[in-house]
Amino acid sequence: MNKNFIIAGVVVLVLGLAIAIGVTLSSEPVAAGLPEGEITISGEPLPEFAGQNDLDIVAGLPAPTFSAPNENSEIISLEKNGNAKALLFLAHWCGYCQKELPIVQNLINTVGVPNGVEVIAVATAIDRGRENYPPQKWLADEGWSELQLYDLEREIGAAYGLNAFPYWVFLDKDLNVVARQTGNIPENIVLAQLVQLANQ
Repeated sequence: MNKNFIIAGVVVLVLGLAIAIGVTLSSEPVAAGLPEGEITISGEPLPEFAGQNDLDIVAGLPAPTFSAPNENSEIISLEKNGNAKALLFLAHWCGYCQKELPIVQNLINTVGVPNGVEVIAVATAIDRGRENYPPQKWLADEGWSELQLYDLEREIGAAYGLNAFPYWVFLDKDLNVVARQTGNIPENIVLAQLVQLANQ
């Protein structure tokens, strides 16, 4: 009887540990299976996205510059190089992001990116306990053809005022904010914004 009691206690303990470990793994962002590399951010952070009044707050503000790993763990810097930038912040588990990504890629495939503009996907809010992990596989499966960077600790998103997904930040060639937008944007509006950036 004593032996059965001990065995039952061990089984309960092992099951409890397994559940605790599972909860920890699924609820915390982790680096396993992700690109690796140090993220650096310079400059003042942007205010949190403010909805309809956002342009009144951020238009013309200098965006923070940063360095982050790409899908191959190569460190890439966002810096002034004569090109405007369209940053698309995505969470791999976000349903709206899952709708936005193929729309943007279709636009790139059919129309292309205007000269003088770079479209950059920034994978953030990474959580291996949720769908489409790891995000680099999701981007590859969707055929993403442009630069992709990994915000491993959500630092870049915080510096850019991210508070919803997907999140677009449009920067002119001097890396000043032209516009920011959350949620799904129709393809024609994305194209118009890219053309506007190219013509500045």
